[in-house]
Amino acid sequence: MDPSGMDLNLLLPLRVLLEERNVSAAAIRLNVSQPTASTFLAKLRRYFDDPLLVREGNIYTLSPLAMRLKEELPTALRSVEQIMGAQSEFTPSTSDHEFTILATDYASWRVGTQLLPWLDSLAPGIRIRFDHVLPSHVDGAPDSLKDVDGMLLPHGYLAQQPHVDVLLDEWTCLIASDNPHLGERPSPEELLAMPWIMTISGRGAFTPAARQLQIAGVDPVVSTITPNFFVIPSLIEGSNRAALMPMALAQRAVQTTNRLRIVDPPIPLTALSEAFWWHRDREHEPAHRWFRQQLELACAPLLKPPPQE
Repeated sequence: MDPSGMDLNLLLPLRVLLEERNVSAAAIRLNVSQPTASTFLAKLRRYFDDPLLVREGNIYTLSPLAMRLKEELPTALRSVEQIMGAQSEFTPSTSDHEFTILATDYASWRVGTQLLPWLDSLAPGIRIRFDHVLPSHVDGAPDSLKDVDGMLLPHGYLAQQPHVDVLLDEWTCLIASDNPHLGERPSPEELLAMPWIMTISGRGAFTPAARQLQIAGVDPVVSTITPNFFVIPSLIEGSNRAALMPMALAQRAVQTTNRLRIVDPPIPLTALSEAFWWHRDREHEPAHRWFRQQLELACAPLLKPPPQE
């Protein structure tokens, strides 16, 4: 096939068709008519000399070539966007650029509440997209960073990647106020006898706090695993469960209900230190460089841990 014969406008329809494996569904996502989506598919089949979507009974499956294309398309689309949108300067006051950040719900909350007001007057037209970070994103780094502007993640998971520190927080322990098994100041042994809720960060591992427990030889009984921090307070209320949480979020939880309380963790824990990590390919992009500078300025107050109450 001749690359010069490829219509770049067909890259997005190609990605959607391969993801949906259905012309009607692809037409809806692309906001075009079904005949138009069928025309896209016909052109792509001619160019690749491959059926791409193969009917098997009442469904379509991907051809071997289509499966390979589906894996490579996100990076290809991102490269095309970078080339077509390349500019020697970035003008934030008039830009409608979208920045995509992978983050946990906790990091999106802490960073977003600082960053968005900061950008409102500087760049009113830009968009910030927070996508939930998955273990596959962490496990796939640095390659997974190619398709986004960056990832908010604690130190200890990525190495030798450019980053800027954005927040510090202390780890604390959250329990139910009416837990009948725990007194006012529960001992480490009492806490560790409780069922625990843990959060997953990636590489088959828990949060940095849970990893510290493991290194210290402390092995709590884990009854619940969740990728989200914000759901944990609701799972603890009225139960005998315990969880390690960033102090800022734990304080927010106890301020909204008297059914929760904060106690010391079973062992002293090193503070949570989160950074914004990006791929080296973005190092010199004008828009990305400007964004990193604003992120660092906006998040400067977060580099001081919240006071313990």
